[in-house]
Amino acid sequence: MSHDGFDRSHTLKTWIALRRLDKNDDRVVALREVSIPPAADVTMIIQIMTTTFGLNCSDVIFKIRNHRGCLIPLNSSMPANSKHMPYVLEVAKIFQHVRPMPRTIPMTVINKSMKTRLQTIDRRIQRLEDLLPQINLRRNEKLGQEIECLNQKLRFLQRRMQVADSHSWKGVLTRAPLW
Repeated sequence: MSHDGFDRSHTLKTWIALRRLDKNDDRVVALREVSIPPAADVTMIIQIMTTTFGLNCSDVIFKIRNHRGCLIPLNSSMPANSKHMPYVLEVAKIFQHVRPMPRTIPMTVINKSMKTRLQTIDRRIQRLEDLLPQINLRRNEKLGQEIECLNQKLRFLQRRMQVADSHSWKGVLTRAPLW
């Protein structure tokens, strides 16, 4: 099916320049026209690139850039280009462009934060140790109050039981029941 004069049934012809960063070479080594089928997946495109440029390295990474230097995805839907503005295929080693950064948080900051945390925990423990005798006194006072309240209730119930035991049955109802 044709869309705006572009037929997807034909292979895509793109111009690709090769740059071997894995060999510490920053210049363009080769410029070739590469035919990419429309239904090709990434592994097939990588295989086409390796056979076209004669690359036989298995531990390399392929990066493709447009004429402005921006990375573009390596797939079969790359737009066609000309010989004067080719894509640049960069062959690099794995982790070649990853530079380790120095530690962003200095160890002194970590030590200071740990010291402040330990100091706050130590202060809290010291406060609890200082309040421990008062806490014991408060607990004992509260227990004494609760025991006194229970003793009052028991005395009240004991008086009620004595009143209930003092009544005796005389054998006659003083009033007739209403049932």
